Order: sequence, then structure tokens, then C-alpha cells
Amino acid sequence: MAERLVLHIGVQKSGTTYLQQMMQDRTQELAAIGVLYPVPQRRRAGATRVNYHETASYALLGGEYSWVTEERAAKERAWWEYLQKQVRSWEGTAVVSAEALSVVRADAARKTVEALGSPDTRVFITARGLGKLLPSVWQQHIRNGKSTGFHSYLRKLARQREEGWESVEEDHENHLWRAFALGRLARRWAAIVGTDKVTLVSNPGSPADRLWHRFLEAVDLGDTSGISAPDESTTVHSGVTAPEADVLRAVNSSLAAAQWPRDDARRLRSKIIEGFAQRSDRGPRLGIPAELRETVDAWSRADIDDLRESGVRVVGDVDELRYSAEAEPREPTTGDVAEAAGSAAATAAAWSPGLKNPLSKAG
Repeated sequence: MAERLVLHIGVQKSGTTYLQQMMQDRTQELAAIGVLYPVPQRRRAGATRVNYHETASYALLGGEYSWVTEERAAKERAWWEYLQKQVRSWEGTAVVSAEALSVVRADAARKTVEALGSPDTRVFITARGLGKLLPSVWQQHIRNGKSTGFHSYLRKLARQREEGWESVEEDHENHLWRAFALGRLARRWAAIVGTDKVTLVSNPGSPADRLWHRFLEAVDLGDTSGISAPDESTTVHSGVTAPEADVLRAVNSSLAAAQWPRDDARRLRSKIIEGFAQRSDRGPRLGIPAELRETVDAWSRADIDDLRESGVRVVGDVDELRYSAEAEPREPTTGDVAEAAGSAAATAAAWSPGLKNPLSKAG
């Protein structure tokens, strides 16, 4: 079995995809220094997906994830068994990275550690402050086709947090704060592997290679001088801006009302997002609404205090996680939104020239 397991549990939108891409692209270099990063055999060459380890965990934990059906869990069974076998048979250090593990409850966390079977499991949490995390997570919902407004999303999170930490720890549906409340997250895993075996790595921001070097420092894989440095081929999720998110949310609402087939809607969304990325002036990034900044500041202070008191190791600066209202961007103007809408309309027209009315009911 792996003498040492590096278990990277997210959280989402903290640079996890970037780190996973870096490791997936360097499996042979890592193996040369005694480090395993498992990938499915059939996808070794030219692989583009990076969330392999998360999908493998679907087979192990199944319904612990509110978005995973029995059918999806069964589909991932062979991949989970292969990953588990690889980790258990490796002599050296194995790395498993699955951001969804940050939302699981204590019993599922313990089940994961036991299933991977290493005598020395080290848990690593990559983290961003709430001021960057919350807009990024909501934005991902919009990119995935949802149409809930950002204000409504934040108010829902406020209600969930007000229900208390017992609800956060036990309620199957109240999973986001299990990840976002960093002190609680660190304590949950420390109760399983030990406080001295949990490390939080703060994301220092741009450029992305700063996170890679900080992560390598934290996990201590030995002599990594032979591991190739990040280059332009390593993609980073760039996200959409505030006016673009407003437009995309409206598009999602219209597509849902028109009952577009899910795959067609997803393809159109992807094209619109690609079009946004080509714009030279994209408007301000998404920020916390003014009326909720005091609330987010209070959450941030409480969570950072709890993290400090947890006793886990921190690599980086805890103050990088602190919310700052002064750092918030300006509000988008009507002109910003209009320009984003024009881009989306042009993309939609070019993408679907064969449809007489692209927003009419498909069928």
C-alpha cells in the first residue's frame, strides 16, 4: 500500500482544477520520484478531463453527494476499483485530488480514508477567501445552466448558516458550508487523521504558478527539481465578468422557458462563454453586493478565527483569506450589460443559423 497518501480535498474554486491539470500532465515525472497520480489507462494520452478522482469517489460515496444518482455511482465503479488498487499497491507517495470531498460529512470522510488504506494519510485543503470564492461558485452555477440570482444565492447561504453548525454537519442538503467554513472543514478531517496531518494552503492569486509552487512546498514530495514548470499549455478557469454573468443567467432562463434540449443549451452556453473570452473590454468582475458585505465580512472573520484555533498547519498567509470590502469592483453599468448581451446575441445567431427561432421550443 502507499506509504503516504496526499489527499487533496479542495475546496472548489480554490485552484483545484489547475493543480489537477498540472499533476495529470506530469504523471511520468512524478512517478520518477516515487509519486503516483492515478489516471485511467484509457485516458493517459491527450486527456482533457481533470476531475477523475472526484468521479471515482462517486462509486465509493454515492448518495453522499446530492448530485450523484445510483446510475452514475455504478458507472464509476470500475474506475474507483482501479484507483483504489493503484493506491493500495503503490510503494511510495500517492496523490488523490477530489474537491467534492470537502463537502462530505464525517462518516463519508472516514470511509474515504479507510478505503484508500494508507498508514499515513495527509489531508491538504486549498482555500480562497469568501470575497473571491462566493462569486466564483455562483458563477459556476450559471455556467452550468442555473438561473438563480446572486442575491438569492447569498441569502440562501445566509439562511443555511443561521440554521447552525449541527445542521451544517448533519443535513445532507446543507453541504456548501461544510466546505466554505474552513475552520470546521479542517477540524472535521483532523478528527479522522489527526490535527498534525491536516494542512491548509491559501491560494495567493495570480499568476497561477504561485499556487503550484506553494502546493509543492506544502505536500513535500521530495526533490521536485525534475518536475517541469507550468507553461501556457496549463489552462486556468478564467470565469465570466459581472455583466456577462447577468446575460448568461438571462439566457439560461430563456432556454429553460423554451424547453430547449439540455445538450443543445449546454453547447450554446459554451459558445457564448467562448465569445465572451474574446472580448477586449469585458466589464468588472463579479463582487459581493453592497448590502451583503458586512455579512460576508462577519462570516470571514469568524471562519478565520476558527481556522486559527483549529491548530492545523497553514502554508501561506491566513490574511490572504480575509474579506476586504475595499477590494470590491465597481458595479456593472447598463452599457456593460448591453455589450455583453450583444456578444451573446451575435454568438447565438452564428451558432444556430438553421433555426428559424433559436429561442422557440425545440421539437
